[in-house]
Amino acid sequence: MPPHARILELDVELLRSPRTAAISYLSPLLAVIVGILHASLSPVIVIGGVKPNLVLVAVVLVTAIIGFMPGITWAFVAGLTANLLVGEPLGSVPLTMLLVAALTAGGGRMLGRMVWIYPVLAAFAGSIVADVASLGISQLVSDASIVGIPTGVILGAALLNAAIAALLVYPMRAAMSRWAVDELPAW
Repeated sequence: MPPHARILELDVELLRSPRTAAISYLSPLLAVIVGILHASLSPVIVIGGVKPNLVLVAVVLVTAIIGFMPGITWAFVAGLTANLLVGEPLGSVPLTMLLVAALTAGGGRMLGRMVWIYPVLAAFAGSIVADVASLGISQLVSDASIVGIPTGVILGAALLNAAIAALLVYPMRAAMSRWAVDELPAW
């Protein structure tokens, strides 16, 4: 069998597996709730001079634990909900969250066997990517110029988001092992 035929066969197997196909009816509603929580709590909660990105943590955990399709669903729905409620340029939050979901899924192919530490590493790296992308998008749509990249704030936010992901990875894995199979749609 040629190598490209085997790769295609593996991709079809991945699409049929319940881990990547587990988009429930409840999932978009939960993503909207996370987007609302992010818009309402993140501006208020400041830990160590940085604000958490709850949408990013949720997208990374969903993508790393459940799969790519639910991850991009959460990235778009939660990102759009948060974007409509906060003062970011329209479309910037879903765009950065889709980028984070894609990077998390891509990294999961290489490091996904580290099921307990990978979501934490992905939250750290995804936070850096999301913050840099947000700065770039803000630079494109505004007239102000950025003097320098605030690396201290970006790294602090990455550490905070990774810590939140570390606290939530076990409860989410336990919840998904219990309820994810029951909520699969019939389509």
